[in-house]
Amino acid sequence: MKKPLPKSLAKKTAVAELSQVETNRLIELFNQNKNDELERSARALLVKFPKHGFTWKVLGAVLQRLGRLEESLDAKKKSAELLPNDAEAAYNLGNALNEFGKFAEAEVSYKQALKINPNFKKANYNLGLVLQYQNRTTEAEESYQREIAINPDFAEAHSNLGNMLKNLGHLDKAEASYRRALVANPGYVDAYTNLLYTLAHNPDAPPEFAFQEALRFGEVAAQGIKPLVHSHENRDPNKKLRVAMVSGDFWNHAVAYFIEPLLACFDKNKFGLVAYYNHTQNDDFTQRIKSHFAGWRDVAALTDIQLAQQMANDGIDIVIDLSGHTDKNRLLSFVYKPAPIQISWLGYPATTGLQAMDYYLVDSDWSPQGLLDDFFIEKLVYLPTALTFAAPENSPPVVDAPVLKKGHITFGSFNRTSKLTQQTLDLWGNVLNEIPTAKMILGNVSDEPLQRQLENEFVKRGVAVERLTFHAKKSIPDYLALHGEVDFILDTFPYSGGTTTGFALWMGVPVLTYAWKSLAGRGGVVMLSRVDLHNDFTAHTPEQFVEMAKSWSENIEGLQTLRHQLRDRMKNSSKSKPENVAAGLEKSLRLMWERFCAGQSVESFTV
Repeated sequence: MKKPLPKSLAKKTAVAELSQVETNRLIELFNQNKNDELERSARALLVKFPKHGFTWKVLGAVLQRLGRLEESLDAKKKSAELLPNDAEAAYNLGNALNEFGKFAEAEVSYKQALKINPNFKKANYNLGLVLQYQNRTTEAEESYQREIAINPDFAEAHSNLGNMLKNLGHLDKAEASYRRALVANPGYVDAYTNLLYTLAHNPDAPPEFAFQEALRFGEVAAQGIKPLVHSHENRDPNKKLRVAMVSGDFWNHAVAYFIEPLLACFDKNKFGLVAYYNHTQNDDFTQRIKSHFAGWRDVAALTDIQLAQQMANDGIDIVIDLSGHTDKNRLLSFVYKPAPIQISWLGYPATTGLQAMDYYLVDSDWSPQGLLDDFFIEKLVYLPTALTFAAPENSPPVVDAPVLKKGHITFGSFNRTSKLTQQTLDLWGNVLNEIPTAKMILGNVSDEPLQRQLENEFVKRGVAVERLTFHAKKSIPDYLALHGEVDFILDTFPYSGGTTTGFALWMGVPVLTYAWKSLAGRGGVVMLSRVDLHNDFTAHTPEQFVEMAKSWSENIEGLQTLRHQLRDRMKNSSKSKPENVAAGLEKSLRLMWERFCAGQSVESFTV
C-alpha cells in the first residue's frame, strides 16, 4: 500500500509578518522544485520570523523532498504547533510520523486534521493506514469508508478497504472493493495485485477464473511499456551467471525462512548473486541475508523503469522475482524485460500473469505434473525439491502432547486471519462438533472486534465460545512456545499454511491439511512431505478431513510419538536440506541459460 504524496503547498495563507511578495516567492520556488534555493530562503525568513508557521510548513515539505526526513519531521512538528487550526499542518505532521513508524502519534495528528476539517481529503485514508498498522482493522475499515464518502473516486481508498475486508474474511466484499478501485482507475495495478492475492484465498474462485484475471493484469501492466533494448551478446553457456533476486522480504518475513538457508549453499564460483531489496525494513535477517550476496542494491526509491534499467546495466543474466502479487513486489519492472531469463518463485503461489515472465519453479509434491500447468502463463520447471526451511535459532524445546496433561485434544491455528474463509470455519466447526470435548487455540488475532466476529462465527456453527482461546500476534519465541499448548494444527483452505506449518512441525506438532487444486492450497502437502506425513495428514475431501481429525484425536500414543520425532525428521529430511534445493536450483538455472544460448524456446522441463 502506497502512502500519498505530500499535499501541494500552493495555498496562499494569510500571514502577519511576511509580505505577500515573500509568501508568493516561497510558493513559486516550491512549485518550480527549486529545493536548495527554497530551503535557503525559508531558513533566512525564519531567522527574522522564528514563529512563522507557514514558513516552517514550507521548510518541512522541502526537507522531505531532499530526503532529510528527521529534519523534516522537526519542521512539521513546529508548523503544527504554531498553526493549531491548520488542518494541512496537522496532516503533514501525521504523514511524517507515519514515515517513522510512529503510528499512534500519527493517528493523533490525522484526527486533529479531521477535527479542524472533517472533509480534509486523504486524512481519513491515512488514518486508516496507521490504524491498520496497529492491527485495529475494524476502525481502519471505518476510516476508509469515511474517505470514500468524501472522495468516491479515490482508488487507493477502495483498494485498502478491500484489504480490510479481506483481513476480516469477507472475500467477496473485498473483491467488489478492488473492482470499484479499478473502475475509478483502470490502470491502478496495485488494486489488480490485491484482487489476485484475494482470489487465491477464495474457494469460490475457480483456478480458471483467477488465471484469466491474472492475464488481464498482465495486459494492463504491459500497456505502453516497451522492453529495454539490449543485446545479451555474451551467450557463453558455461559463463559465470549473474543471478538477481528481487524482493521486499529480506527481513523477518515468511519468505526469509525459506530463502536464507538456500543462499548459503550456492556455488559462488559459478553464480554471482545480486539482491535488489525493495524495502526500508532492516533487521538481523537482513544482515545475514545480505552477507550471501556479491552485490546488494536498495531499490525501494527507484521507479519501475529505473529498477529495470539498473538490472540491465548490472548485466543480469537471470532475475528471480520472490514476491509475485504480494506487498512490496516490483512486477512492473519485469515487464521491461531487464534480463534474458525471468523467473517467479516462492513468495506468491500462482501465476504473475506477465508475458515477460518465463518460468515458475515447483516440485512434484507442490504441483504434480499436469495438475496446474494450465493455470500458469510461465512454464513450470520441476525441481527435485523446491522448498527448504530455516528453523529459528534458540527454539524452545519440544514438550509432551498437551492432551496427556489436559485430558482433551486441543486443536490450533496460527495462520493469518485472511485465510479463515467461511469454508474453513465450516470445516473446523464440523470437527469440533464431531469431537465435543476438544478445544481450539487461534493465534494472530490482534484485533478485539475481529475476535468477537470469529466467536460469533463459531457460535453460529454450534461451537461454544468457552471452547476457544485467542492470542494476539506474539514474538517468535513466545509464538513457538505456544505450540506446547496444541496437540495438532487444523490447516486453512484454499490458502494453506507454509511458514506456520514449518514452525509447527519443528515444534513437534503435526498439521492436518486439506489439499486444494492450487499452489496456495498445497503448501501444507509440501511441508508434510518433508517429514513423510503427507499421506497420514492430508485430506482430499471435507468428510475425510473430519474423519482424520477424529482418528488422530483418538490416537494419543501416535501423537505423542510424533511429537518427539518431528524435529529430527525435519533436520534429516533430504527434501528439506538446503544443499539439495540449491543443487536443483543451480542445475535448472544452467539448463535455462543453455537453452537461451542455443536459441531454444521457453518450455517446461524437469530437473
